[in-house]
Amino acid sequence: MFRKVLLLVFAIVLSLQLFAQLEVKEGSFKEVAGFVNINTEKMYDDNDKPYSVLKVRTENINDRQRRELNFGGDAQTFFEIEYKDGEVWLYISYYATFLKISHPDLSSTEFYFPFDMEPKKGYEMTLVNKPTVDEDIIKRLEKLENANNMAQIEKPVEKPIEQPKELPKEQRKEQRKEQPKDVGYITVKTNPKGAFVLVDNKIVGVTPYLSEALEVGNHKISVSLEGYEPEAKRVVISKDAETKIEFDLNVEKADKQEVIVVKQIITDTVTIKDDAFSVSQNKYVYFSKGNIQYNELTKTWRFAENQWDIVSDTLNDLFEWEGSITKMEDKEWRTLTKDEWDYLLNRRKTKSGVRYAKAVVNDVNGVVLLPDNWKGSYSLNNINDRGALYSGNRIKQSEWERKFATYGAIFLPASGYQHGHIFRVGSAGRYWSSSKESGNNAFCVSFTINELEITTDNCKNGLSVRLVRDAE
Repeated sequence: MFRKVLLLVFAIVLSLQLFAQLEVKEGSFKEVAGFVNINTEKMYDDNDKPYSVLKVRTENINDRQRRELNFGGDAQTFFEIEYKDGEVWLYISYYATFLKISHPDLSSTEFYFPFDMEPKKGYEMTLVNKPTVDEDIIKRLEKLENANNMAQIEKPVEKPIEQPKELPKEQRKEQRKEQPKDVGYITVKTNPKGAFVLVDNKIVGVTPYLSEALEVGNHKISVSLEGYEPEAKRVVISKDAETKIEFDLNVEKADKQEVIVVKQIITDTVTIKDDAFSVSQNKYVYFSKGNIQYNELTKTWRFAENQWDIVSDTLNDLFEWEGSITKMEDKEWRTLTKDEWDYLLNRRKTKSGVRYAKAVVNDVNGVVLLPDNWKGSYSLNNINDRGALYSGNRIKQSEWERKFATYGAIFLPASGYQHGHIFRVGSAGRYWSSSKESGNNAFCVSFTINELEITTDNCKNGLSVRLVRDAE
């Protein structure tokens, strides 16, 4: 019995991380007297309004966890992030009303600013990882402790056994209803995590999942994650026992009818190479090796030498909208339409299950695109997740060339954008489509540290351009 107590105590220690609760320390939000933002690279948000600077200090959060924090707000709030020793600096729209902070392993919290921030001024607050223990676990521990204490009594006092009185039939039924049922527990893990957990076809949580008390007996445990085949197992839950269940999820297979269509397309044209990307159900393209650039000194156009190359003193890579027109000599190159960008990022089926993933490649933030028939073996994290952090995947130059570029992967660097001045180089990317919305606006792909979406921008603003040519 003592061994059981030790095991459950150990389980509680392990569970502290699972039940960790992020919260902003009460009273910690305040203005930093005399602080003025002088960082010229992080001065204005997407609405050309000056940033405020919020220093988020952390407690019980290590450096890795700090870099995995996700920050959010309403649709009009913009962020840029800078990591410091023990702190995260948020360059945040001064008119923000609240801040949502989350972590894949440490829950989430929402903090509403107690007073309005002012442009360019500095503020600070403390974010705490406050471990908590599930009350149900405490009850189970107390139960084992009581049993252990009873077992150590050397000479229990014997009491005369009283014969129970016979109760009326209806009263016996009510008494049985009040009796607690025998219960057990389950823990469910999936690879990858984040799958919905269903117990007897009822959604109860998301993996990794620790259950509440379940009636002993046979139960159906199912998991479901977008892009992966659903899985299910039958388990028998024993009294006071913890049953561990693990699933290795398989990438969802393409619909048979769609596979036939793709095969027909390939047969009717030319065999599509492994580095091709589908941009509709019957069209494939190849991407250029890098963004287009204009050399101010030689007055010439070219593709960037490396996929991660961004704006420099002599090379400009942010341009006004010109539809599908290309400055390259080879006129086969063109810009994707809005619908093609949408299909590429959100709807196409790929052999690997990966359409895109945010990443840091050769120390440059951006988005990795994998071709439909990608044959590489590198395992990316946070796939097809528009809210993921760049830091979820860190790829060295040598890894990129050997494990990605060789198999046709594409990298869209966060080259910033030009709204009069150049903003957010290295933290945000905006890429033109060839589709115009109305008036002076055209559609583009926009991504930041916590978003990836198709939106619009003024045609006179400077955005990045990545060209494609049709696969023939």
